[in-house]
Amino acid sequence: MAKIPVVFTFDKRIILGAAVTVKSLIDRAKPDTSYDIYVYHPDIDDKTAGEFKKMLEGTNHSITFEYISTERFKGAPINKGGSWTEIVYYRLLIPELLPQYDKVIYADTDVLFKDDLSDVYNLDISDYECAAVAMEPNNENMICHKYFPENKNALTFISSFIVFNSKKMREENFVQRIFDTIRTFNTRLKFFDVDALNITCDKIYELPFRYGVFQSMFYHDDWSKSYEFNFLKHVYSEKELRKETRNVVMLHYAGKPGKPWRRKHIPEDYQDCLDKLPKSLKRFTFRDMRKRLFSKV
Repeated sequence: MAKIPVVFTFDKRIILGAAVTVKSLIDRAKPDTSYDIYVYHPDIDDKTAGEFKKMLEGTNHSITFEYISTERFKGAPINKGGSWTEIVYYRLLIPELLPQYDKVIYADTDVLFKDDLSDVYNLDISDYECAAVAMEPNNENMICHKYFPENKNALTFISSFIVFNSKKMREENFVQRIFDTIRTFNTRLKFFDVDALNITCDKIYELPFRYGVFQSMFYHDDWSKSYEFNFLKHVYSEKELRKETRNVVMLHYAGKPGKPWRRKHIPEDYQDCLDKLPKSLKRFTFRDMRKRLFSKV
């Protein structure tokens, strides 16, 4: 049984969302798939880590928690007081953090997995440093992201799901180049890890949209009301988007109407996974409860 390393990075503010993500990952795994899950964090206590480990008992999968100080990215631009802290950069350390693996998958924790990841892990990306989902063309007319003429990619890629060719990235000093980019561009980085990845790496394999389907596309047929469709339509045909959305592997709860566990009415598929969590991981923070109280959906 081959091991597939999967990395998540989060802090104590998003335990509930992360637990749903991990639960959906293992529940959707094929019988012969085995995930080695790694969590890199700045403040998860041993008790919480233990509850995640209990959730995986009796499965083919393992989970390991490793501390990383936010000081590692001291001076890097962040959204102070917001959700984008130094943790957004942790994923970019993966080739260095897991030297025992030639290839590693990273995923955000505001997602729901709908299928197994062995197919994407087994893709041949030997000529590329990583693989990710494209969001929009890289030019002066970008809608979502800031245009960087220094970015040599034809497309801009989102960082919510990445397959790292860690072996090649180590050979090409990717982590050092990332720090060089952060130091050089600093306050020009508005989307932080996304900007840093796209500027630093010009060998990115384009994954199918099914590995990054936005909630606005998945739950609604009228895409004209979706902000994301405004830029995705410049990369994908509507036929392609509908096909990929129907075959979604990773559903991403980015954009409106916000994170599902912070709504008055949680989507049925997300609620189903949430209900399967052990009580110890069903932790709604004060911020979660406040957002639910004022939620309009």
